[in-house]
Amino acid sequence: MSTANGQGTKGHIPFYAEPYYNYDSLKITIGKYKNELLTNDTTKLNALAEKIKADINHTDIESLFFLSIRLYDLGKKDDAFYWFHTAKARAIIFIDMLDPKNIGSIGDKAFELQQFFSTTSQLVGEYINGYGFNDIDKGIAELELVKNEIKNIQPYQAVYKDIHFSTEIDIVKEKSEGEERLSKLIDYMKTNKDEIKKQRIENGIQDKY
Repeated sequence: MSTANGQGTKGHIPFYAEPYYNYDSLKITIGKYKNELLTNDTTKLNALAEKIKADINHTDIESLFFLSIRLYDLGKKDDAFYWFHTAKARAIIFIDMLDPKNIGSIGDKAFELQQFFSTTSQLVGEYINGYGFNDIDKGIAELELVKNEIKNIQPYQAVYKDIHFSTEIDIVKEKSEGEERLSKLIDYMKTNKDEIKKQRIENGIQDKY
């Protein structure tokens, strides 16, 4: 179960996804870097982010989402925005690459990860996007970085050895579509910056997170 309770917008993201993650008290049970991500030392977390960046194609997507949450929690919110969208871009391609005949249902890993990535993108995104688009130009610049790195994504089989991916789906095509998705978002934000900020202010989102 994944949820955010809508509290603590200036501090920790109140998110839990049992049995994988709980913000109070902090618990992470999955992912290559589950132990290192528990740190409350920003220096160590920054170093871990650099380590993950160098190892990204051998790192599970769960760890990327958790890294974004931990960076946000410790006040490194610009970095959190970058890592959240890096995780989200990879998660969308992961979901699209799944073999539909082998996704299964509740309790099956492919199904559970598909649900986890979708709900995390939505619930955590409220906080991280809420912050990240306070400065739309800065947000656009971070999205540009993420878009430009999509081409470097490698097949997921090395990380998820027990997941069945479709052999009929071309990852090159999926990456191209991922770049296109972000290009459209970036173009929309560039064209509608004033209206987006106006709506954020009217909805009470600007500077809330």
